[in-house]
Amino acid sequence: MSKFKYLFLSAIFYIPAIIANVYAAERAYQVVLPIPNQTDILVHVFTPPNTPKGVLIALHGCGGLLSTNTKNGDKLSARHAAMAEFANRHDWIAVFPDSFTTRGRREICTQKFVDRTIKQSNRKADVLATAQWVKEQDWFSSESGQDQKTVLKTVLLGWSNGGTTVLETIEASPKNLTRQPIENVTTLVDQAVAFYPGCSAQLARGYRTHVPLTLFLGKLDDWTPAQPCIDLGKHSDARVYVYPEAYHGFDNPTGSVRLRKDVPNGVNPGQGVHVGAHPSSRQEAYEILRKLLEQQSTLVR
Repeated sequence: MSKFKYLFLSAIFYIPAIIANVYAAERAYQVVLPIPNQTDILVHVFTPPNTPKGVLIALHGCGGLLSTNTKNGDKLSARHAAMAEFANRHDWIAVFPDSFTTRGRREICTQKFVDRTIKQSNRKADVLATAQWVKEQDWFSSESGQDQKTVLKTVLLGWSNGGTTVLETIEASPKNLTRQPIENVTTLVDQAVAFYPGCSAQLARGYRTHVPLTLFLGKLDDWTPAQPCIDLGKHSDARVYVYPEAYHGFDNPTGSVRLRKDVPNGVNPGQGVHVGAHPSSRQEAYEILRKLLEQQSTLVR
């Protein structure tokens, strides 16, 4: 990985796509996963029809994993359904830990930070337990032939609040006091990806990680601003991609940019935040992600 790759990407190509709000994989199921000293969580698993090439653990943002559409309230939201479909289409298993539902919340975006009862420490514990569970599954790649099985690589990905959880989980800084003694995270996660995470607190404490990290950011983001993540990327050897015309949530497959006045946090607390899709930026980011998954598919753990 290069020392630091900071790119402003102007979107040129746009191929419109219709993403169903509910993605039904050929093999999809849920697992009740125990979390040490905490509430059990549900993990949604989507497996591809072909031999898997890797495992993508995807972490929802503060809006939760499930759809806000009352007809599909027990199904993945559009963004998560699209990612499940994307992963399966490229022969990756998609695993979505739900950190909210069993803890009695659908979302926490409308809560002030001080009022939130579901903390990053809860979400990090969820991730580590999920990654450990993934490692214990009988999932193998047949890339090496019938006589030799290769353990699948694991990529950890998250959006916004879930992106911050990605940073928290892979942090190697000695000032990180929330480290869980399950196992060295580098044995559980091979690559990390975060879409528009909050980076300010991590940057302030001298963030470091030993896990290769890629960040996708919207330059116009007034919820989790891009600049702290840009600076964090310089200190952590991350690959940083910045989209100059994109706001928070630019990779959503549906909708358009709108002002959410119900969100009390952000760059201008109390004034709301802008959130919404920027299709061409989404396409460029997903193409970079596709190449990242393809590269991981060819590596042997």
